[in-house]
Amino acid sequence: MHLKEGSFDLDLKLVKLGAKLAEDDRQCAWELYTEIVTRVAVVGKTTDKTCTNFEGEILSESLDSLYKFFQESRGIMRRFPVGKIGAKKDHLGILIHRMMRQVLRPFLEKWHGDYRHWWEYQANQKLPPLKRQLGYPRFQALMADWRSVRLLMRSIQAELVKTYALVDTLDQ
Repeated sequence: MHLKEGSFDLDLKLVKLGAKLAEDDRQCAWELYTEIVTRVAVVGKTTDKTCTNFEGEILSESLDSLYKFFQESRGIMRRFPVGKIGAKKDHLGILIHRMMRQVLRPFLEKWHGDYRHWWEYQANQKLPPLKRQLGYPRFQALMADWRSVRLLMRSIQAELVKTYALVDTLDQ
């Protein structure tokens, strides 16, 4: 599966497992799925089909959450090394690495530091946070890129459910 959204491009190349899924494969997929679906910063609000509703989010905190998701994803790769699951070319760790390298890292490198600097040193500190963040000079571009990230992450979330026979908690 090849995904492209905005300036982000990701080739999932998920391993298609047979009828009998290895438990380590499913556990790895479940851990990644859990990190994805429990972070609004990663996939947006469940009722927002277009990933355009950032209402109520304090963007500096959401950017921090996205960075923490990056760290958690790295931890999942460590806990489920390729040798433990088997020498599969399409190991889920490869997807995680691609997701980090092609989507999360470029987004965070482009926006996290720039926004953080603006937030701490240039923004009007007297305004309430939700109003203050609207003054970010590149606000619309940030929102467009973040929307792209969220849509890609939703696609990964759906593919994990399908490929690894996970319970979709959003349907519960």
